[in-house]
Amino acid sequence: MSHRNPDAEGFDFFYFFKSLYSTLLLIFSIALIMGVIFTRQTKIAEDVHPALAFVVIWVCIIWLTMIEGSQASIVGLEIVDRELYKETHPKAYLCNVVAYTGDNLKRFLLGRQFMVVLVVFAINNAGHAFEDASLWNMPEMIDKIFFGAGLSMIFFTVMVGQLSSEVNASVCMLDYINNYFAVLTLYVS
Repeated sequence: MSHRNPDAEGFDFFYFFKSLYSTLLLIFSIALIMGVIFTRQTKIAEDVHPALAFVVIWVCIIWLTMIEGSQASIVGLEIVDRELYKETHPKAYLCNVVAYTGDNLKRFLLGRQFMVVLVVFAINNAGHAFEDASLWNMPEMIDKIFFGAGLSMIFFTVMVGQLSSEVNASVCMLDYINNYFAVLTLYVS
């Protein structure tokens, strides 16, 4: 198994290939999801309107990024003295003061789990294609893999809404939650 060494000299073909392949797969998945939304092959798009499904899926995926990133940031900043960033990151300071007062951290973590379930449920209703969905005359096997098995939604939700935000938040904890969106997410949780 090969691991990428960021300090190594030279071009790493396998790392480039994995990055390119996953990026193209994500773009393809997003295009498929938007395609089934605008052809009314999702629950919200069929029952209400494709524009509502479009808004719901993007609002919820953006909120999911904050929910996941806030957890990584707040839990990761537990050991850092809050007074060190009180002046430079006031909203991150507020988040951590609130989170670490009493048993609020437990409440936040439990509420965050419920929010994840709710948001992913909304994402699924807005963007998950019907099992018999078909788009752009693609082969039936591709339809079954990406729509029937839900692979396009898995890639979209995990790659956009969860993993990237958790990784970014774990590296830039203070900056990630130094905004009112993080404060709102904390209070809603």
